[in-house]
Amino acid sequence: MTQTGFTPDLDLDGLSPDEAFAILGNEIRLEIIRVLWREDAAHEYDDGSDTAETMSYSELQQEVDIDDNGKFNYHLSQLAPHFIRRTDNGYRLSGAGKQIARTVIAVSGTDYLDFSTELEQNCPLCGAHVEATYEDQWLRIRCTECDGVFGDQAPTGTLFLTTYPAAGLASRDPEQALAAGLYRCALDITYLMYGICRECAGHISSSVTVCDAHENRGGQPCAACGTPFQVWADMRCDTCRFAKRLPVEIFTTGLIMATGLIDNREMDIHSPSFDEAIDLLQNRVETTVSKDPLRVLITIEDETASFTVTLDDDMNVISFDRSSQTDVVTS
Repeated sequence: MTQTGFTPDLDLDGLSPDEAFAILGNEIRLEIIRVLWREDAAHEYDDGSDTAETMSYSELQQEVDIDDNGKFNYHLSQLAPHFIRRTDNGYRLSGAGKQIARTVIAVSGTDYLDFSTELEQNCPLCGAHVEATYEDQWLRIRCTECDGVFGDQAPTGTLFLTTYPAAGLASRDPEQALAAGLYRCALDITYLMYGICRECAGHISSSVTVCDAHENRGGQPCAACGTPFQVWADMRCDTCRFAKRLPVEIFTTGLIMATGLIDNREMDIHSPSFDEAIDLLQNRVETTVSKDPLRVLITIEDETASFTVTLDDDMNVISFDRSSQTDVVTS
């Protein structure tokens, strides 16, 4: 397969990315996908079965509004079998076709939403006002006065920054969007820490960068690296290039947060709160770096438990220990 700009240094069998883009880069074919999605959107079905609603050839052609049989048949054949499937009862979307439809829905909506507003809470770092903004499918929570959490690795004042599909904001106010955003990030990080891409299920390659001259300045950026964090990790999917670059503390606390949410039988999406997440990161995490070989030991303490996680230079978890605060006090 010829390598492409979408997947450099990647060899995929079957349908290549360039071929997929070429197939989908046609108005009639996208309309076929839209019509089939609309036909089945109101029905519940198991993706693993053939119980989805189908459309006959004639019904589909009529809805797509193409009178030329040869033309319609050609475009239909281009979508099969990757994006649509023909069954004994008619045509339906394949798993990939459903994914395309869901992606279009997720990004649908205006590029600009009136989301620039002050939140009820104050900045957990300096007490100043905090505002939420939304631009280019990114949700950002920023302090209006201080430098924020990330130093020069993020726009000034940034406390939280994440991609957020416009459709997900249709029924949420800024406070609810922030809570959902924290939850989504924790789950994204959990996927990455297990070496799985949440976008395409591909393999994750990871590396760490250490500031050898790092100065701990009480949450203020180090003069040498420009951030408060000594160790940053890059985690990137080998297949689709989905990636995150974050301090190792955030990767680790995100994993702990997701574990805590899973352990919570009530599954309260509003817990932990934004303030609790920042407090955990700023005041309850201690990081130690050793070399030959490189090891990053992160100790996290919350109100109920203490966690000690050791990572190598590929972000593999070498050891993971958890003890309750009662055990710590007793010992």
